[in-house]
Amino acid sequence: PTLFEALLRTEGLDGVDLSFLRGVFCGGDSLSVELKKKVDAFLKEHNAKVQIREGYGTTECVTASCLTPRDFFREGSIGIPYPDVYYQIVDPKDDSELPPDTEGEICISGPTVMKGYLNNAAETAATLRTHADGRVWLHTGDIGTMDKDGFIYFKQRLKRLIIVSGINVYPSQVENTIDAHPDVLLSCAIGIPDPYKMHKVKAFVVLRPGVEPSEKIKEEIL
Repeated sequence: PTLFEALLRTEGLDGVDLSFLRGVFCGGDSLSVELKKKVDAFLKEHNAKVQIREGYGTTECVTASCLTPRDFFREGSIGIPYPDVYYQIVDPKDDSELPPDTEGEICISGPTVMKGYLNNAAETAATLRTHADGRVWLHTGDIGTMDKDGFIYFKQRLKRLIIVSGINVYPSQVENTIDAHPDVLLSCAIGIPDPYKMHKVKAFVVLRPGVEPSEKIKEEIL
């Protein structure tokens, strides 16, 4: 997503014909709904016949394992698993499979999943686990959901999760809300220690060129 943010600000692309593009893909982190809309609008303005498609994967399963189908986008979804690749959303506490639309840890199984980490049996055992179905599943450490049709929704990496007064707060959701403001170029939300709430959310915001910071904009964002 960071690369596409930079491309949108590149003046050298003004007026460039992108009709030759056959595919535009994004992975590595959550692509906000607002950024997708901006990229799709940019592509259309430059004669591209495609829209950006989001995917998902990890090094442990040979990178990509899930992709948004062509011309079949669902808002917020990273797509459906590749053929012969299985996804499961589980409860991090006991590895039990969760029902559709319930947040849990994203797990992957299939022929592209690694055999293990070299010379690191402890990390391998923590990451590759055999579930009740008898399959070996790769635990990604990412939070997401799966709908009834098998579309996957990435929410947040567990390490970025912010717990505020016992409530799970996903930085990407905060960033999506802030980025929707017309004067905002991009934002980043983090958790900082708080003596009462354990953590609280702090956001860093970059305004669009020519926009001066003001209390009015701050209040609108908050």
